[in-house]
Amino acid sequence: MAEDAGEAKSIPGEAVKELYYPLEEVIVEKRLTFEEAAKCLNTLGKDESGMRYAYLMITATDRKLTHVDIILNFKHVLFIDISGNYLTLDSLQILTNMPFLILLKAERNRMQSAALKPAPYLQLVIMKVLYNVTDNQVYNVQFVSEGLPELKQLELRGNFLPDFSGSFPTSIEKLYMAENRISKIISIDVCYLTNLKILHLRDNQIKKLNGFTEHLVNLEYLNLRQNRITKFREFRKLQCLPKLETLIVIANPVAGEENKMAGEEPGEEMFGEDQGPTDPVRIPLLVLLPNLKRINKMPVAVSEREDAYRIRDEKYTEIMAEDNKQNLSISTAVYMRHYPVPDRILKKVTDPPGTACKPGTHPSYIVNYDW
Repeated sequence: MAEDAGEAKSIPGEAVKELYYPLEEVIVEKRLTFEEAAKCLNTLGKDESGMRYAYLMITATDRKLTHVDIILNFKHVLFIDISGNYLTLDSLQILTNMPFLILLKAERNRMQSAALKPAPYLQLVIMKVLYNVTDNQVYNVQFVSEGLPELKQLELRGNFLPDFSGSFPTSIEKLYMAENRISKIISIDVCYLTNLKILHLRDNQIKKLNGFTEHLVNLEYLNLRQNRITKFREFRKLQCLPKLETLIVIANPVAGEENKMAGEEPGEEMFGEDQGPTDPVRIPLLVLLPNLKRINKMPVAVSEREDAYRIRDEKYTEIMAEDNKQNLSISTAVYMRHYPVPDRILKKVTDPPGTACKPGTHPSYIVNYDW
């Protein structure tokens, strides 16, 4: 018998044995007790009054908890980390009654929505969820803006959000939505985020940049790495962002083979990625967005800005002339190697006389990425 999931070792002459898979874990109701919660207290500091000392944080992670309402007894707690449990949105809502709660970290739980109730002092919510646990997929964002007036940062990485929509507190300044399934941006919802400064949409399925609006008056940093943008002219839709300074587009088909194959170095930080000034996307982006100060996390050089200014008319005409059905280039070929395109969306336009070509293997084939 196999020790783990997989195929058991076969003995010569025997038939192939069955595959054995581990049983799905059964969730048993488990409440956090007062004694356990007391042992989870840490971070001694002054309480909300500034006159007394108290433990300000509870860390109750990876305990298979289904209920944590006992935490309400610790009214001086400002920070709560209950990641790695079996908490649903209903069991999490009780914590919004904490009178002075500032940070709530609830990664790897079983929330299907991020619709928290009002919490007047809450400033940071982190809800990163696992892919491989049933009913653990946040696909809807509905916050009551008036109930979270101090929320500054929201992390919703690694969920199943289909688009950038929903109800967000207008106070948010940093929004992290990487590793979702976002394919479009809904402007009617985004326009309320007037305080947003950092927007992280890495590793989604965005092809079109429709939805960005001039109401995002404070947006400075936009990460679109590892999406599906194929045409430079899409970036002209970001001209409505008056304060945009940093734009990350690595690993998009438009970025060419060098960017597509570029890997992430260990310990890479928001502004520490190794991307040289020879990046071929920089000049076209500067033509469209001349106020950028960083492209792919490298500062814009004076010489690059001068080059973009010198050829701006010619390059702008070239960019805007990009056809919807663009001939395969190095960048789109690289994209297809990583994201295979079904034959049904390949269309042959011209073939040399007497030449028989297989779909997707000849330069005369073009790809419609609007499918």
